[in-house]
Amino acid sequence: MRKFIIQLFVFSISFFVVEKAFYFFLSIPPRLERDRRLEYVLNGKINKDLIVLGSSRGSRNIIASQIEDSLNISCYNLSYDGSDIEFHEFLLRSLIKHNKKPKIVLLAVDDPSELLPDESIKFRFDRLYPLVKFNYINNELIEKGENTFLSNFLILARINKRNFSIGEKKFSELDSIMKCGSMPISFQRKDRRFVFFNNSNYKVDNELPEKVKAFRDLQNLCVNNNIQLITVYSPNFKEHNILFKKRIKEISHPKVTSILYDSTNQIYKNKDYFYDEAHLKRNGAVIFTNEIIRQLKAML
Repeated sequence: MRKFIIQLFVFSISFFVVEKAFYFFLSIPPRLERDRRLEYVLNGKINKDLIVLGSSRGSRNIIASQIEDSLNISCYNLSYDGSDIEFHEFLLRSLIKHNKKPKIVLLAVDDPSELLPDESIKFRFDRLYPLVKFNYINNELIEKGENTFLSNFLILARINKRNFSIGEKKFSELDSIMKCGSMPISFQRKDRRFVFFNNSNYKVDNELPEKVKAFRDLQNLCVNNNIQLITVYSPNFKEHNILFKKRIKEISHPKVTSILYDSTNQIYKNKDYFYDEAHLKRNGAVIFTNEIIRQLKAML
């Protein structure tokens, strides 16, 4: 029995020594990421007056530095391609916890899929995995069911296969990020076969309850922290969905305002200003951002 106890003790010590060696795979990945915006949030480095949140319609269509230069307020874009409202709520919650809270949040909503099932927008767990060395991130992954409670004690329980990829990440043509966090597209898809079409259908019954809740939670974060929340409707190469805007207004707090692009502007029916049917090119983003600036001037 004594021999067994000694062997168990030696094994336990050896296991924990070896296990701690895997910390290398937690500490290295953040430094290899090209997009380090979430890391900056966790380290309290995003202390801005105005924050842009959203998916690719926020990252591509709104140029934060342009707003900053025009309104003389500090701005930063925290929009992530392919992210959903639950991820946006997480970002804002994290921003408030670790940084000086912003005065204004522009939420670029996905018209009309913001609250609907959509495989193209989701919670961006891939942005959290490289940062799992942070207890805050690990706790979020536990809450979301991605990690177990053992990850509070064991490094191996925190590690995702992504952490073993220790090669330096490279930007693609679509992924280059400006210093202000925005990611406008300077070129157009070779395939220009997208056409302008009607976009009038919207069924409330198809909404996901968890997305509706996340939208309400995001609003509450703003109201409770005295942050002005403005929903922003970007141009698509299709008719604006009036029913979707009506639904967003219906579940919005009275203090939430909105900015809608000028649907009479013929530029937004010209393919030369679009990368594809859902995203503006940089020349279109400049025009739309100027629209936002004009409307912000009237609000502030």
